[in-house]
Amino acid sequence: MTANDLPTVGYLDHWFRVLLGNQQAAAPAAAPAAVVLFSIQGLAEYLDVQPGTVRRWLKAGKPSRDPKLAHDPAHNIKLQAYYFTSEARIPWPALLAYERGEAFDLATLPAPTAPPPKAAPLALDAPQMRIAS
Repeated sequence: MTANDLPTVGYLDHWFRVLLGNQQAAAPAAAPAAVVLFSIQGLAEYLDVQPGTVRRWLKAGKPSRDPKLAHDPAHNIKLQAYYFTSEARIPWPALLAYERGEAFDLATLPAPTAPPPKAAPLALDAPQMRIAS
């Protein structure tokens, strides 16, 4: 193999752009993702915790990550949820923000059309995680 046998940067750039253009042209337009909502029981089963743990996350939360505010219960980070009836429905992004210890605003999500049925199977494409209580 000699130096003349190696592809140049311009050659690779040209063909990668062609391949990327073909892939983007063939890919269908992605529909907006639906918001995955969990009931308290469904989330407890999915995370392998007790339903009381999820209720505690909703009501009491956990201390803020800010060291100045960590000892003040009024500044606890709480798990955010929609309340369609008396039952809470927890969106997946709110759970991820809670796990990271960040505040979450439900207004940043598109409004869900309806809560999932109580016996709905869990979303299998959601990332696998376990939150310690």
